[in-house]
Amino acid sequence: MTARLDVIIGLDIGTTAAKAVIRPAGQAGAQYVEQPTQWQAGPGGRTEIDPYRLLDLAVELTGRAVRAGEAAWGPVRVRAIGVAGMGESGVLLGGAGRPAAPVIAWFDHRGSREIEQAGQQFPGFAAAFERTTGLPWSSQASLAKLLWLRASGCPAGPASTWLSVPEWIVFGLGGDLVREPSLASRTGLIDQDTGELWPAAAALAGLRSRILPEERPAGLAAGRVRHNGVDASALGATLTVAGHDHPVAAIGAGVVEKDELFNSSGTADVLARCIPGTLAQTQRQAVVSAGWSLGRHVLPDTSLLLAGVSGGLLLRRVLAAVGAESAQARDALDHASLGVGELPAGLSVTGDGRSQDDVLLRIADGATPAAIWTAAVRYTAEQARLMLADIEPVVGPHRRAVAAGGWTRMASVRAAKAAAIKSVSFSTAVQPGVTGAALLAEFAIASGGLPLADFIRESTATDNRSQSAQDNQSAQDNLPEGMT
Repeated sequence: MTARLDVIIGLDIGTTAAKAVIRPAGQAGAQYVEQPTQWQAGPGGRTEIDPYRLLDLAVELTGRAVRAGEAAWGPVRVRAIGVAGMGESGVLLGGAGRPAAPVIAWFDHRGSREIEQAGQQFPGFAAAFERTTGLPWSSQASLAKLLWLRASGCPAGPASTWLSVPEWIVFGLGGDLVREPSLASRTGLIDQDTGELWPAAAALAGLRSRILPEERPAGLAAGRVRHNGVDASALGATLTVAGHDHPVAAIGAGVVEKDELFNSSGTADVLARCIPGTLAQTQRQAVVSAGWSLGRHVLPDTSLLLAGVSGGLLLRRVLAAVGAESAQARDALDHASLGVGELPAGLSVTGDGRSQDDVLLRIADGATPAAIWTAAVRYTAEQARLMLADIEPVVGPHRRAVAAGGWTRMASVRAAKAAAIKSVSFSTAVQPGVTGAALLAEFAIASGGLPLADFIRESTATDNRSQSAQDNQSAQDNLPEGMT
């Protein structure tokens, strides 16, 4: 009988797409698969998805990853699965452990009215919220979703539980009910001083004191796969909630040291900064005032600063505007952009690309496609520089920066980022989000006794995640998918 190869799977349930990586345990080499996250759009910009559809997506990706691994290496046995994904969006479970409402997208503005009303009814609560949770008082936090559900006739009951999307996937696959700190930080329910439920936020939404499960940090085992629909080779695999996608991608790119910065350059352009320890309340308020947010990292005893800037959506729209959507046209534009010096007077590109009206292009004489593209990449890089300049008075400068993601494959984007972000280098890691999830899954079954940060350092130093150029290209040969 042919021996089965032990493998690890990392899942990243993202906004645009869900992805999976399968890799041999303790060895280099990986296979990647992905498929779209199919949200349902409704009136007024409402965007939601059935929780079971997300679970089915995870099951399907696991099966596809297994088949990809078997095609590459022969029979496999899945030892562990790590699940990372989007923050803020979550699943409200009823007393029977079944979803009581759809998953509301993190960018859905439902809850805005309830947030505004609460701020008016309780003067000073918004400021207390920001300095306690490290999040802006807005509709993005999970608290806003819970307030909207309550106002819409679907309140949390006395036995209800709130799970983030990755926590729901782990539970749905047969794992334990757990609260992972980096994801819990995005709910607006956590006091950053204690890491526990903030009673004032719970009281505002009429939530019980145990609305969140017990804490289980990323990389610790959270049960085993028991879902009947999962490929047989994955039954019994150890599960772990890997955490919020941005810090998980950071460790996938090897960013684990204090005061290091990770720039994820995909559909969103995200800045993620490691900070040792926990910041004081006054600093948390200053972080939010600077346009950033603060929470727990997946690394122990580490805080995470997050900011999003104009990025991939804007660049994608500009590529379409100048007729450079094909790989050949994109490469030619990228090469021509490197020869652009001063931009023509009056040429500008601004906006964030989230709607048809948000990218503003001002044309001037001499504005060639290469000049327009150069203006776009310089603009996006400048937004990152400004965000970094705003946060430095609060936490000081970063020591090192690493950028990764589909857009960094373009030389023009790298040049603009290098001019705007000091001490930046560019990671060759393919899909760092699922790579990080797989590393955390492997840590969950590791027996070496290394602390998590040391395990990540050792793993990224000894495993260059080498793939042939053909494998790399096949994983990201389509720009709209590969740059998400």
